[in-house]
Amino acid sequence: MSADPAAPATLALTIDGQTVRVAPGTTIWEAARAAGIEVPVLCHSPRLRPVGVCRLCVVDVGERVLAAACVRPCADGMTVQTRTPEVEAHRRTLLELLLADYPDAADPALRAKDANGGDELLAQARAHGVADIPWPDGAGNGGPGPRGRDGSSRVIAVDHQACILCDRCLRGCDELQHNDVLGRTGKGYTARIAFDLDQPMGQSTCVSCGECMAVCPTGALTDKATAGLKLERG
Repeated sequence: MSADPAAPATLALTIDGQTVRVAPGTTIWEAARAAGIEVPVLCHSPRLRPVGVCRLCVVDVGERVLAAACVRPCADGMTVQTRTPEVEAHRRTLLELLLADYPDAADPALRAKDANGGDELLAQARAHGVADIPWPDGAGNGGPGPRGRDGSSRVIAVDHQACILCDRCLRGCDELQHNDVLGRTGKGYTARIAFDLDQPMGQSTCVSCGECMAVCPTGALTDKATAGLKLERG
């Protein structure tokens, strides 16, 4: 299919007062990143297909609702604001809700991943001034939480309570490694990631490549060795 001769070679838009020129099809997040403007994300990574799940990247484009920057294409003449009081309030509330049932930060696996810069959820919470959780439900504090843990893998510890269902692990497994092991199971509050036909990770076809753990933005998938946990020998 030939290119549309009427289509512009580049689009011009304004992001936080800065004029940016990008190719058609570029997302707002990509345009902002190219201009040196940080738009926070949890579900997105440049290595993965954007899905717009977490909504932390929302920006104001002058419409009735905020737009998810990671999936919204740029338009010629668009004006984008990434740090308005409304946008920042939205992000803080979202982070508070995500942390409401997060496991105790004193958990050794969570502490190790956060110390190594791998817990992006906790890092974003700190960046947005979220320290006290206004609606803690106690899930996971002092115990495994209602969604449970899975320690069956030889090298990867799974804490379903720390999962925010961003699907980065699924996309890493499918799109980057092409192992097709991960999926979802359950409904509502009990929804969680699953391995094969909802088997324990260590009994699934997982090859322990570590891609899911590498792309996970929370303490849901952590390295047992880094966390000082017992390594199982197969």
